[in-house]
Amino acid sequence: MQIAHIPKVNARYWSAITFASLFGTNMGDLYSHELKLGIVLGTAILAALAAAVFLVERRDHAPRELYYWLVIIIIRTGATNIADYFKKIIYWPAFAAILTALLAGFAWLSSRSDAKREAESEAQGMPMTGTAYWLAMLSAGVFGTFIGDVCSKLIGKGFASLSLGALLIVALAAWRRDSGNRFWFYWIALAVARTAGTAMGDWLAETPALGIGLPLSTLITGSIFVLILLLWPRKGGAAVPIHA
Repeated sequence: MQIAHIPKVNARYWSAITFASLFGTNMGDLYSHELKLGIVLGTAILAALAAAVFLVERRDHAPRELYYWLVIIIIRTGATNIADYFKKIIYWPAFAAILTALLAGFAWLSSRSDAKREAESEAQGMPMTGTAYWLAMLSAGVFGTFIGDVCSKLIGKGFASLSLGALLIVALAAWRRDSGNRFWFYWIALAVARTAGTAMGDWLAETPALGIGLPLSTLITGSIFVLILLLWPRKGGAAVPIHA
């Protein structure tokens, strides 16, 4: 993905990523439960949508971050479905180990680039958004969905949401403090955000105390995600649309 389409990694970015995780969790469940397409067809449709976004993005050289966030939501939706499928057929410690290895491997590959591209990505605060980056993002989404579900089952959705939210704050503090390992802490914080988003999204949709259900929860989390991008000023300037 072109540098012109990549958002800068800052408080706005992490807020959007967190709510993208909640929204993607709800959207993934809604996509799977309502359409009932199955893992193969459902994943193939999402992959085709992501490919279409990348195709349009390559031809557009204007500074728009819309493409980045569209792919983020598509991947997060797909990750929810993939995790829900494989957690039923693979013993969970082995699945967790596989996902951790995949995330670490793709994260390492995403940090390997030529000097010019490395300098450009460093200015944005994230690795180059090539194939390895998006595979790492998918791995982080599947990892977060799976571990978030495990935590929710072990300690309950409410306590898991609070605990993982606190862990996310710690991970972001580490990311901000250690510039020497910024890219590694970026992936750690992102994996925690995906995990916390799963627990929080499920709690919002399923807790009897609220009783709002999955469709309304999806609308709420999606609306907050969009509002963050629309109303939060980019790079300290005035608020601008996500296509600007």
